[in-house]
Amino acid sequence: MPKGLQYRIRANDGMPQVRIPAAEFLMGSPDGQGEADEHPQRRVYLSAFWMDKHEVTVGQYKRFCQAAGKSMATGNSDDAHPVVYVSWEDADAYAKWAEVALPTEAQWEKAARGGLEGMAYPWGNDFEAAKANNGNRRKPAGSYAPNGYGLFDMAANVLEWCEDWHDAGWYQRMPSRDPVNTIQRDTHVYLCRSFQAVFTYLRSASRYIHVPGHRGGISGLRCAEGARSGP
Repeated sequence: MPKGLQYRIRANDGMPQVRIPAAEFLMGSPDGQGEADEHPQRRVYLSAFWMDKHEVTVGQYKRFCQAAGKSMATGNSDDAHPVVYVSWEDADAYAKWAEVALPTEAQWEKAARGGLEGMAYPWGNDFEAAKANNGNRRKPAGSYAPNGYGLFDMAANVLEWCEDWHDAGWYQRMPSRDPVNTIQRDTHVYLCRSFQAVFTYLRSASRYIHVPGHRGGISGLRCAEGARSGP
């Protein structure tokens, strides 16, 4: 594991968390790369925050369901795999139960980059198939080597919900410190391409959106804890 990082275990679900240090980072995609809503690329300062080491697993989500009196969605039989068929409302409820929050998209993107400045993927600018799951099924959480922050599966396994509402023009006017878009719209932001995605959508800055109630076979989550400020 990378040296110099702090780790802790969350009590409610046993999730290992990594402390991401406070710093500026380059958020979004450079000109000529990515989709229109990934621009402009700009510097954003994030206070230190904690990020889940891997995606929330089926086994961890079962604890939540038992505590909350909820039923597990079908298609979640292996405790070691990331949980799927999770809506944004489900993910938010899980985070509240775990006494944390969903990551802001700025937190997620900074964490995914693993400390590499402005690179397309968590390991660099060139796609390396052995470092990401873009096959035809999801893998157990932590199947691929961690990035520079010691975080697993930040290039692809399942899609992960973020706290932010989606706004195509958000990057143009978001705060330069601890941004989160709290203005309600139709869709929330997903980050982390799924195992079904082609490699161009596995980039750290790639965004995807869906309505909050959507429960898809590639919809999962991980949680975070740290400072955030609205628009």
